[in-house]
Amino acid sequence: MATVLPTSASFAEFLPLKRFSTADYLQMIEAGILGPKQRVELIGGMIVEMSPAGIPHNHYLIRILRIFAPLLDKFDIAIQGTLDVAEGQVYDPDFMLLPRTSDAFKTKLPTAADVLLVIEAAESSLPRDQKIKLPIYAGAGIPEYWIADLEQETLIVHRDPQPGGYRDIKILRGDDVVSPLAAPDFSLAVRTAFE
Repeated sequence: MATVLPTSASFAEFLPLKRFSTADYLQMIEAGILGPKQRVELIGGMIVEMSPAGIPHNHYLIRILRIFAPLLDKFDIAIQGTLDVAEGQVYDPDFMLLPRTSDAFKTKLPTAADVLLVIEAAESSLPRDQKIKLPIYAGAGIPEYWIADLEQETLIVHRDPQPGGYRDIKILRGDDVVSPLAAPDFSLAVRTAFE
């Protein structure tokens, strides 16, 4: 007689899951229990594996850093840096535009109050970035959240955070031009980040 093993989805129905606080999670990182090889984030108090980064994802990050480089004299930029979004929510967004600080966050992680712009480059992570992270970023008051849909080569710009989402949403592509709210004199054509 064959043994039928339950799926991981059915395990969740029967097993109690341990939720971790932000402090617990950061202590695990500090102690070396979780490291860069794990590629995880804390979402809703649960340690969740991140989607692997493919070639289009890496290409986009290289391009977006090059495009934003002129702002490095006024802002700090973090690529896949850790962000303490809210209790139980510690993410590693692909791009963060941060105010220039004297210590460049040497003694603490950036928090939602520090972030001027978050960009997520999305392939397989698009549903997670739209349905899970977006309402958390908005609820934390992050003023601007861009999702780069790598398959469609579009940029979904979210502004005016409200509890549960953003009030102002624009889908941009090709020669459409966008400027971050924090740097209105700086602009980029959407296509340049996908070239």
